[in-house]
Amino acid sequence: MGKLFLSSPLIQHPSPWWMPVVSLLIKVYGMLFLGWHIQPIIFFFWWEVMLMIASALVRMFFSLNGQPFFEKFLFRVGMLVGGIFFGIMFVMLSVAFTFKAFENISGSEFRGIGQQIRLLQFSYLAGIMIHFFANGRYKTADPFGELGGVFIHLLILLAFLQAITMHLIPRYPRLNQALWVAIAVVVLKFLVDLLFAKIGQPMKIMFSKQTE
Repeated sequence: MGKLFLSSPLIQHPSPWWMPVVSLLIKVYGMLFLGWHIQPIIFFFWWEVMLMIASALVRMFFSLNGQPFFEKFLFRVGMLVGGIFFGIMFVMLSVAFTFKAFENISGSEFRGIGQQIRLLQFSYLAGIMIHFFANGRYKTADPFGELGGVFIHLLILLAFLQAITMHLIPRYPRLNQALWVAIAVVVLKFLVDLLFAKIGQPMKIMFSKQTE
């Protein structure tokens, strides 16, 4: 039963294809039931960026590319140091691009955000354990691909996000707390995540196997 589960196309997919949906549902729940507007959404986004980088660093370090673990070990350590450096730069960029939304902080809007962040952390941990270690992908994964893919993902995401947070919000200060601005950020994040997750790929494989 366990081998059948791990051999499923949904599990063998190289990335946690369900993460964009989980992230979206958490933020939609926050806006509908916890009263989140732009500030908690941006704060949650910062956490997502850090978790994306942290999970990429873990996957990079344990990507064996068909070799023994200690083969090119020092090389992967060097990549880890470089990845941490560039990861910090991406986190700083994400904060710099979105900090204008925090001119007037209201602590009451952050209700329940701690629990939602813990749920997001658990989701990323599950993604690494299932779609990297449990399905055996770490044995053949390429360290450059694991790290570089996330940085490209973040670069595209921040480029689009900058248009909303650095131009729209400062031009219309009253939109600082507007719900629809938060919705724009959430939708943008979801669409970019969807592009990189390729959710349809495992679904198509699963469907084709059932119809054979």
